[in-house]
Amino acid sequence: MKFTYCKIRTGIAVLLCMFAVLAVSVPWTFVQAEAASVSSSEKKKIQKLIDNNIIHYIDGSCNHPPKLDQFQFNSKMKTDIAFHNVAYSDTVFSQYSSDARLLKKYQPYGGVFRYTDSVKAAVKKKGKALFGNSFQIAFAAGDGMSVSSSYPLSHDKKYVLMNFTDWGDWYVNHQYKFSKKNNTYTAKVKVLSYWGGTEDDVTVHQFHIDLKKKGKSFVITDIVFERS
Repeated sequence: MKFTYCKIRTGIAVLLCMFAVLAVSVPWTFVQAEAASVSSSEKKKIQKLIDNNIIHYIDGSCNHPPKLDQFQFNSKMKTDIAFHNVAYSDTVFSQYSSDARLLKKYQPYGGVFRYTDSVKAAVKKKGKALFGNSFQIAFAAGDGMSVSSSYPLSHDKKYVLMNFTDWGDWYVNHQYKFSKKNNTYTAKVKVLSYWGGTEDDVTVHQFHIDLKKKGKSFVITDIVFERS
């Protein structure tokens, strides 16, 4: 009995030691994952990617608040963003028209683009570059001024409607903060905007953009409008 008791006591001591090691090592590992830093070169690449491809689209949503109510990162928004980035390229803009007959028929905000194979190819190429190889073209559909989409496909699928609104004396600044957890990089973007003459009345909207590394560059995996 005495020998058995000693074995049990020894076994308990070993288990307690194991739990103590786990209790120390697991939280430390978790903190390390949360606290992983983003290098200055990574920050520059991520901000350049956002500034060159995403921020103007986000600004457009902030400028037209009804879009924020329906702001949801999905295949349609990915296509919207991809088209927004190629709309003024030579290949795509050569398909633009502001013909009065087409404006009357489809009722876009600013004109239409013929939905040709070359336009599809440009959108697909840009979409894959921004969002990865899983990108598939999925336009929102419907004539007229769409709230949810800046570039919907007309009901007959012949034209992409230009519904991205312009603005005049509207000013915007951006503030960035970067973090990394496991393999996901996150850029928190604060959009500060005001109308000319009302500099003391600043509207602030907060977004975060998640990205993953793809070779030496990054692809975007999520864009979230942080509703207050």
